[in-house]
Amino acid sequence: MAANDDPILYGTTQPPTPMQRLEAGPLSIDLEGAAVRYVRYARLEAIRGIDYLVRDASWRTPPAALTTLRQEQDESGFTVELEGVVRQDEIDYHYRQTITGAADGRLDVVVEAEAKNGFLTNRTGFVVLHPILGVAGQPVTVTHKDGRASETTFPELISPGQPIFDIRALRHEMAPGLFVTCRMEAALPHDPETIFEMEDQRNWTDASYKTYVGSLLDPWPYRIEPGQRLRQRITVTFEGSAPARPSDTTNGVGLRLGDTVAGRVPAIGLGVMPEHRAAAGSDSNPAARLRPAFITAYAEVGSDDFAQSLADYAGLAQRLGAAVQLELVLPAGRRPAEALDEAAAACKAAGLAPERVLPCPAPYLKSIQPVGPWPDVADLGHIYNQARRAFPRSAILGGMCSYFTELNRKRPPAATIDGISCTTTPIVHAADDRSVMETLEALPAVLLSMAAMAPGKALHIGPSAIAMRHNPYGTATAGNPKAERIAMAEDDPRQRGLLAAAWSVGYATAMAEGGVATLSLNHLAGPSGLASESGETWPVFHVMAALCAASGAERVPVETGGEGVAGLAWLEDGKTRLLVANLRPEPTALRLDRPVTGHLLDAAAAAGPARAPDWPPTAAPAWHGTETTLPPLAVLFAGT
Repeated sequence: MAANDDPILYGTTQPPTPMQRLEAGPLSIDLEGAAVRYVRYARLEAIRGIDYLVRDASWRTPPAALTTLRQEQDESGFTVELEGVVRQDEIDYHYRQTITGAADGRLDVVVEAEAKNGFLTNRTGFVVLHPILGVAGQPVTVTHKDGRASETTFPELISPGQPIFDIRALRHEMAPGLFVTCRMEAALPHDPETIFEMEDQRNWTDASYKTYVGSLLDPWPYRIEPGQRLRQRITVTFEGSAPARPSDTTNGVGLRLGDTVAGRVPAIGLGVMPEHRAAAGSDSNPAARLRPAFITAYAEVGSDDFAQSLADYAGLAQRLGAAVQLELVLPAGRRPAEALDEAAAACKAAGLAPERVLPCPAPYLKSIQPVGPWPDVADLGHIYNQARRAFPRSAILGGMCSYFTELNRKRPPAATIDGISCTTTPIVHAADDRSVMETLEALPAVLLSMAAMAPGKALHIGPSAIAMRHNPYGTATAGNPKAERIAMAEDDPRQRGLLAAAWSVGYATAMAEGGVATLSLNHLAGPSGLASESGETWPVFHVMAALCAASGAERVPVETGGEGVAGLAWLEDGKTRLLVANLRPEPTALRLDRPVTGHLLDAAAAAGPARAPDWPPTAAPAWHGTETTLPPLAVLFAGT
């Protein structure tokens, strides 16, 4: 891949952080900056990540400026010594991190730090990530601070609160007969024998269980005084017999299309926010020529532009030939019946008849810990009953206009709703490319958890996109003037690159396989839209055009042999249509079980002909066969 392809792949000139593989006997790690990723033993993943973070009193995580002081590797193992400096506002924090891997499989990560200035922090220290695939629902032995051991399991359904408290070490079977133990030691200013505790990061679609230093039950933020020295250690060890090591060689990914149908592709929609509604319906917006099954329209009852927003949504839906799913934010301090009656009257005046209505109290747009304290809001069952009275011809959805986390912490009474809804974003905690793609692993657990909340009710997801449309965890989304990879940003540059196209294929595939009724993915306009203001289409436009055409079609099951590829297939005019995405930044060999004809949306196409909305041209030469190589983050549009 040429270096100048980066903006086409990622929408930014900021280069990805390089990753370095270090090995010691059966142990290996990938080092990304100072973060240890993918701790493997006999090439099997044991720990997803170990990272040392400084978070301020607003949960912002300023990056550390890193210097490599020493790196050594020989037959006995490896050692890396790094110096990190974190400076932001009142923070001036220096630390030295030593990573040591031994040929017997032992990994030590030690940090010794000193605060040059005093500052408030919500968390300063290690977080350890356990993977979810092959781990969810499995037993784990917990060693507590006092030395006691207890048995529990990694949650299978997503836990709204902390599933494990008072942790000194975690031990689980990572493969038959092979166990990994992760021991965590720290001393915080207010607790010399600091414990760790766990949260289920699948709430935010992170593909991990996160064990972090300190406890959210203790007061936070806490203060680190100037001159204070802190030391923390993570130790990973293995015991038992390793299974036969998988081969390093790969024959790529095989893909087999089923001979029967398996349900339907979800009804596909696109989101629209009030501030972007004019651009959404503009003649210069290529997305306005798409035919989504519905739009997900956001409106705040009683806002200055409420009535005009509804009128514009009605006009936009008519132009697109789309239904409307209406997200209604109900203002605090008003009776639900009064607010919903106002909304229903405004919809009638605007000529808007929403197919589905999701009422959400404004205080629930902000995240609240499961233990509260919860704001003074009317009972959700009462709100949904009042919504049904005000909108008798609409399906009433329960859930949140924010993310799954908030839904999981405030679950709707299932008897009062027709379906359950939330949305997701992959950049709450981390914004690197690998973490964004890894969130696709967590989506099946999100759907299973939603289904368990409201058995028998339809699942409705979205509008989801890479970027955040609002921030439940702070005062605002993060600014991104330099178009970088930033967590909690409303404008993510990868929306303009191939990564968003591949991620959207992976997302739609997970939703289809999970039996979702409707999926609203990306937006008609704005930072999470499909085209530039000048009308130049981004790669994700073509994915959404294909998905809109597939909306509600009979789905053909796709069996994927290998990792890093997502495939979605459906029947159209008696033929099988297919989207295949390479989710990795490296080329991937693809083998299909039958010949297909198709076009490849890769960096070359994205930089040229795919900038026009009529790509792929029907008259252009097309690829035909059963084997090809998918370039980095490329999408294959094909049919039998």
